[in-house]
Amino acid sequence: MKVLKFCLVLSVIALFVFACSENKPANSNTTATTNKPAANANTTATTQPTAAVDELASAKKIYSEKCVKCHKEDGTGGVTEIDGTKIKAPNFTSDRLKKEVDSEFIETIEKGATDDGMPAFKGKISDQDIKDLVKLIRRDFQKQ
Repeated sequence: MKVLKFCLVLSVIALFVFACSENKPANSNTTATTNKPAANANTTATTQPTAAVDELASAKKIYSEKCVKCHKEDGTGGVTEIDGTKIKAPNFTSDRLKKEVDSEFIETIEKGATDDGMPAFKGKISDQDIKDLVKLIRRDFQKQ
């Protein structure tokens, strides 16, 4: 009888150890699998807004360095005097300029507007930066 009890207890312990050893890898795999998608989702979520923010960062810098003196921070423009020269900058928020096609903006930035005192920026700003400036004007000053 003692031998039977001993064998029964030993069998229960062996089953317990066997069962516990199989659950550990299953739990660690479940945890690893659960954490991986969450980490990837966070990485994707973090990467996406950064790309959107950086898209016009260069254009914002160019606008603040080269355009803001005449066109103002809010794009309303007006008459300004720079180095003794009167500059008449258009109001980007006006209905007239909201209707102007992008190619007209690009041409004005490239060739300038000598009658209004705007210098030409072709060769001083890349073609892509000029296109990005137009996107910036549309997005920030011509919200509809």
